Amino acid sequence: AAGSITPNIGGSITAVGDTFRSEVIRLDDYACTKCYKRASDGVVLHVHHKRYLAGRKPWEYPHHLCATMCSGCHAVEHGIIPPKFGWELVGYDDHGDLIGECDYCNTAIRYSFMVTHPKWRTLEVGEQCCDNLTCTLAASDHMESLRRHLDRRKRFVSSPRWQKDYSGALGIKQQGIFLELVAHAGAYRLRVHGRLGKKEFPTVLEAKAGAFDLIESGVIETWLEKHGARRRKR
Repeated sequence: AAGSITPNIGGSITAVGDTFRSEVIRLDDYACTKCYKRASDGVVLHVHHKRYLAGRKPWEYPHHLCATMCSGCHAVEHGIIPPKFGWELVGYDDHGDLIGECDYCNTAIRYSFMVTHPKWRTLEVGEQCCDNLTCTLAASDHMESLRRHLDRRKRFVSSPRWQKDYSGALGIKQQGIFLELVAHAGAYRLRVHGRLGKKEFPTVLEAKAGAFDLIESGVIETWLEKHGARRRKR
């Protein structure tokens, strides 16, 4: 009829959807249920449907099956971007140089940490990203332990306790273990409590560093026990 107004169906649907969205966000105290950020923090809040109900329109879901999420957490929930939390450290690797790349921030890394998440593939990440993703200091603690190990090794290598004997071999006593560096065919071998090892080192520096690592790792202790050699008193 002349003068009649056609209902704005699309507008009505939009209004219903906006009302439902506002209700869910209100019930979640206007904050993302994952990271707790609000619109005032600069994020955009979405309504996430926890599971699918056949035949239901998005605004026809019960409120308890919906959750407020910021756009970032919502993308994580749908597997679009990697999760920010809930990761677990499962492994570690040393590439020997800055030839690796953090899968999370794309920074060049030498030391990589493998982290897993039930909603994402395993990532190799750097120290900082590992701590952030796992919400722990596991990577930092590991690297601090490594730094202390390297510092102790430098002190061991340059220690004045290294002394030459009558044959010219350098010797030192460390943790009750007496070892010597013996020149052999242009290289150096370790002699522990009089027993000559088979591994060769190209330089004195490498031999000293290798000796320290073998002591710290317990390899020499195990070797002494296997061969029945007695450790000298400290």
